[in-house]
Amino acid sequence: MSVTTDEMRGRAAWFDSPLGRVLLRTETELLIHGVRRCHGDTMLWLGPVPLPDVALDRCMVRHRFYGSMGGQVWPADGGSAAVTYSGCIEALPFAPASMDAVVLHHALDCCRDPRMAMREVCKALRPGGRLLVCGFNPLSLWGVRHLVAQLHGNPFGRFRFVSPMRVIDWLAVLGIEADEGIHYSMFRPPFAFRSFEGRSLVRMRDAVRRARLPFGGIYFLMGRKMAAGVTPLRAGARLRRALPAAALPGPTARQGQ
Repeated sequence: MSVTTDEMRGRAAWFDSPLGRVLLRTETELLIHGVRRCHGDTMLWLGPVPLPDVALDRCMVRHRFYGSMGGQVWPADGGSAAVTYSGCIEALPFAPASMDAVVLHHALDCCRDPRMAMREVCKALRPGGRLLVCGFNPLSLWGVRHLVAQLHGNPFGRFRFVSPMRVIDWLAVLGIEADEGIHYSMFRPPFAFRSFEGRSLVRMRDAVRRARLPFGGIYFLMGRKMAAGVTPLRAGARLRRALPAAALPGPTARQGQ
């Protein structure tokens, strides 16, 4: 069962709140860096809201598609715009192995079945293609706020937080190898108050970020789809542990002449 249009519009509207705009400003820097590393002919961006500050024309991809999960059109950038369509992430209208790059900007947080959505995305990605994933981290203060929002019926509680470690496991099974591990950001509390921008709190957040603690409000990871026929290392290790030990024949005794 897919997410309804009203649910998607409600989640997209949250990004227009003061806290949502603060979040998008932080994510924009990470996504600009990631998009510039994409190459090829076609790129697919899936998410609830477009980011006009992410200049898609600056990436090394010829054709760009924006899968709108909130009914919004990608604004023109530099006189051109990405082709926009509305659809379900669990059933993409693209042929297998037709995309050189895919960006999931909170797309897993906005779908009913993230695992099926990831399988569909990886099927559309061609061998050697890049995948960028940006989502909410449940093991953070933002995860606590998400639980409270669910109890009070707040729109923020409508998102579906997916653990980044679970995403890594899905990617390993689907033949996607992570490039640089998981990058965490947004260590500030999940409130849009300017009092959290004080000098002491900024220093504290910088120290936590330098320590690479996995408690940031959002995570960002990049991966590359391996060539067909290559078994991921982690998946291969699990397979070897699951196979029973085979009995090997001993050496044949040679009788003396």
